[in-house]
Amino acid sequence: MNDKYIHASSTTSSTLPLPADGKQERRRRRGGLFSSLFNTLNPSQATGKRNWLPTGLAVLLWAGLAYGGYAFAMHTLDKQQQAVDLRIAQVQKENEAQMQAMGEQITLVQDEMEKVASGLANIQEELQMTGETIGGTDKTKQALQERIDQLNKQLVELKASLKKLEDAARAW
Repeated sequence: MNDKYIHASSTTSSTLPLPADGKQERRRRRGGLFSSLFNTLNPSQATGKRNWLPTGLAVLLWAGLAYGGYAFAMHTLDKQQQAVDLRIAQVQKENEAQMQAMGEQITLVQDEMEKVASGLANIQEELQMTGETIGGTDKTKQALQERIDQLNKQLVELKASLKKLEDAARAW
């Protein structure tokens, strides 16, 4: 017969007989979650001896490395956060300085526009008042008209630059 089969005996024993060759088959023992890993790293447990020192040192080393990595990551993140906060503060200061400079430029342009507008109004008023008395001199009328045209061009240019400054101020 085949060696794999167990022969039945006529005894009333509740235990099963050993295989025919007399050796008990090695069975896997089921253990906890990490028992197979532990048995691989520490084979002395499978033979019956329990040596916890290598396993304890491995666990302590792992825990130390994990804590060291965490502490290093937190330290690095704190340094980066400080650098970002410092850069944000610098940019805010630069923006405030630029906004103040833009405000000053806007007020200067507005003042100049008001001066040009008042000068233009004065010239037009003088033209109306002297329109009847000057009637015959074309050179005077032409000079005044050229001055009015020049002031109108300057007013248009100042309005355009004011518009640009206001747009730049809104962008900041």
